[in-house]
Amino acid sequence: MRDGHQELKGAGHVLALSAFDGRETILENLKAIGRAVVESFGGHACEVLIHDLSDLEHSIIWVEGNVTGRHVGGSMTDLGLELVRGEKFEDLFNYTTYTDDGRVLKSSSIFLRDAAGQTWGAFCLNLDVTPYHTIVHQLKKSILREGESGVTETFSDDVEITVRNLLAEAAFECGKPLHALHKSDRLAVIQILDRKGVFQVKRAVPILAKYLGVSRYTVYNDLNAVRNEAAGSSEEDA
Repeated sequence: MRDGHQELKGAGHVLALSAFDGRETILENLKAIGRAVVESFGGHACEVLIHDLSDLEHSIIWVEGNVTGRHVGGSMTDLGLELVRGEKFEDLFNYTTYTDDGRVLKSSSIFLRDAAGQTWGAFCLNLDVTPYHTIVHQLKKSILREGESGVTETFSDDVEITVRNLLAEAAFECGKPLHALHKSDRLAVIQILDRKGVFQVKRAVPILAKYLGVSRYTVYNDLNAVRNEAAGSSEEDA
């Protein structure tokens, strides 16, 4: 590892790639582009990875920057595996992803092809946009026009992904990343999630406990506190 840069030597990765279709030149050019991008945004906020699709369990052959904590020799993500398995080699730009600690990333993935059109690798960019949450949150409150609903929707067949995304959105609404939530912030997040109907999902509590880094008991206590406070406010209004 050199200056935040990792490269796998041997093991049939970079050396194997360089033997076909001028891929060595392509790789060197991509590395130069990757370094330029990461230098522009900073290695703590931006990360570029190159994958070799011939070995999906150890597909990462080059990394610049450190956002997701991934390393050379690591595997493809679940999304990457799904795309490769279905041979859906369509480039993806500016999609939103979430880390386990609640940070929000903007990501892009470009598949690499040889002269014959054969897909052999992927060039991926991850940009941590979490620090902008507070600013965007305040701007959104200031400029959202009357009558705009602010409705969002998550499409997923995996209930954990749906709950996790709703949790990230609730934290975003509070203006803080998950790892920076204090108890008062957590209660505000639970209140938002309850309003959105998250607790109608049977597995919601253990999933939330996992990503909030607290026990299930704490999540239940927070939910009871939020609902008791809401009930008390309703009685006062009556």
